[in-house]
Amino acid sequence: MHSLSRRSMLRLAAGAAGTTGVMGGLLVPAHASSRVRAWLDRSVVQPGEQLTLRYVEELTQARSIRVKDSNGLGWELHSKTRTSKVWKATASATGSGTVTVITTRADGKVFRDEVPYEVTSTTPDKTVPSGGPLIGMSAPSDVWDQRVAEVGAGLGARRIFADLAAGPNSQIRAIEEAHAAGMMPVVSYKVGGDLAGAIAGAYNGVAEQAAAKLESYGRPTAVTFWHEPCGDMTGAQFAAGSRQVLPAFQRGELKVGPILNGWLLDNQVPEFDTFLPDDLMGSWDYVGIDTYEGGTVTAPGARKPAERILALSAYVKARGYDLPLGVGEYNGFSAETITAAGEALLSTPNVWFGCLWNANDVRDWTLSGDRLAAFRATVNDPRAASVS
Repeated sequence: MHSLSRRSMLRLAAGAAGTTGVMGGLLVPAHASSRVRAWLDRSVVQPGEQLTLRYVEELTQARSIRVKDSNGLGWELHSKTRTSKVWKATASATGSGTVTVITTRADGKVFRDEVPYEVTSTTPDKTVPSGGPLIGMSAPSDVWDQRVAEVGAGLGARRIFADLAAGPNSQIRAIEEAHAAGMMPVVSYKVGGDLAGAIAGAYNGVAEQAAAKLESYGRPTAVTFWHEPCGDMTGAQFAAGSRQVLPAFQRGELKVGPILNGWLLDNQVPEFDTFLPDDLMGSWDYVGIDTYEGGTVTAPGARKPAERILALSAYVKARGYDLPLGVGEYNGFSAETITAAGEALLSTPNVWFGCLWNANDVRDWTLSGDRLAAFRATVNDPRAASVS
């Protein structure tokens, strides 16, 4: 996606820039506040497409709210509650614009939220950035160095689990280590289990700070919200949380998308659908899954990770999209299963990354022997890409 193709929850501290509001004929400074937030579902659209502006506030005094657009677009109030509003407008001529929400409190204090957007005739580029799959790994930080030494050179990505509830710098050291080692971070953000807070926009501010930090490295980074959500929430809840948290991260070299439960592709595709509404499919940069071999070592399941990677590719195409694919985690009980999954990653068109989980979890997935050799072969395959 082009550098302009980012959805932004940018909050400009207008008072610091000398911007003022008018109240009773007097100039009153305009402020930015964490208690008033505005953002767009998508900030890059084509002419004729819809822009959706969302607004949440936590003010207690009486207030008035109005919307201004630098290009004169007409923003129509679509829905409202006591603390939130949604406006919609239809994009027209190409070019940059800014929509501003001005909230004036009864005591004269003015809050100004400026959100930039871009109307372009260019279709966003959502091809695999590296031209091939990045083969990576996931393991806890305390065993990461050991697992890398066992696998050897060539890893192209590192799966990292962070928590916005812990602040914008959660797992930042691991992210920096990944960049330094020539690996692309695949960062999964959760919110301390506070799904309701995420849906209400409580983590939008910290997401903006985290995104700014990630963007500052100028390196490719994949970002997701609440991986494997099925079982923790409904599809509607996941979509609502994603609409709040992920827009801040779609900027520069950062790309966003879901990492869903791969087993849903076996025989629960209607449930899988609920996590992928069209508005998000049209704005995400990739679609991913986590997938493991089911069953046990002595009685492995019939469905394998390789099949689900192919099923994901077919699913995305059937939905009418041509998005890069990702696998946040995969593993299997045998070298054969790991080899087949690796081949699926390497040969399926438009796979961006695939990371193998290499540690103990509910079962011991740590690689050794022929399973380790099978993964090494995938990592060192000439079709595997490296971070450019």
